[in-house]
Amino acid sequence: MAFDLPASKGPIRDLATEAGHTLGFALQAIGATVVATLRGRLSLGETLGQVVFIGRVSTGPALLLMIPVGVFIAVSVGELAGRIGAGGYSGAVVAFIIVGQASALVSALMMAGVAGSAICTDLGSRKIREEVDAIEVMGLNVIERLVAPRVAAGIIVSIMLCSLITVVGVGACYAYHIYVQHLPAGAFMATFSQYGRMSDFIMALVKAAVFALISTIVACFKGLHARGGPRGVADAVNEAVVIAFALVFVFNTVLSQLYTVIVPAVGAY
Repeated sequence: MAFDLPASKGPIRDLATEAGHTLGFALQAIGATVVATLRGRLSLGETLGQVVFIGRVSTGPALLLMIPVGVFIAVSVGELAGRIGAGGYSGAVVAFIIVGQASALVSALMMAGVAGSAICTDLGSRKIREEVDAIEVMGLNVIERLVAPRVAAGIIVSIMLCSLITVVGVGACYAYHIYVQHLPAGAFMATFSQYGRMSDFIMALVKAAVFALISTIVACFKGLHARGGPRGVADAVNEAVVIAFALVFVFNTVLSQLYTVIVPAVGAY
């Protein structure tokens, strides 16, 4: 299995060719991960190592990003609700924004920008050092050996990170509601529990898993196809982050629209 893209034949053809290669690689990676997991061939040591690594590089930045985001949402919601005399409904808006959208997106940004760049750098460095070629020469499946553990680890960490981000974001909004706006806690919790549904949280976890799958596959693809020395690895990392961001927002729009069609909204905000 060779991990070298064909020579350039024009920008449009290059784009179409790379999109096709990326799609084929994604199908291979997903299939290899599922098969390796079901047959017990998934390297637990490598997977756990990647879980620890991805969690270590992603958790801190995610929390540091979510705290100001939560406060910003609380300030914006509180100001708007105060102007229209609906301060008690801030819990409903927080449930919709934090649980339904922001937690999964922040998790995706961390997976694409932090974990994805680290994965791409690691695999790209192995590629230019010819370690990937050595694995192929030994007759080992590169996707099952290197990609599948990272895909599984990315999904696991993203789900846990989304849960943690949700708690931190809602907590920041709750604290602002109580200690800054001096509004009753019961009103916040009543509207939050009324409009916040378990299905919203489950959908956020599903989104986080899908976003992690996309970001990890793109990072692995770009890393395994890096060429041209250290500069080529740097270019691969930049391309991986940009492509992952774009795909995340596209898939977020699609999943959000599907969710609104499948699960009817509760009341009106």
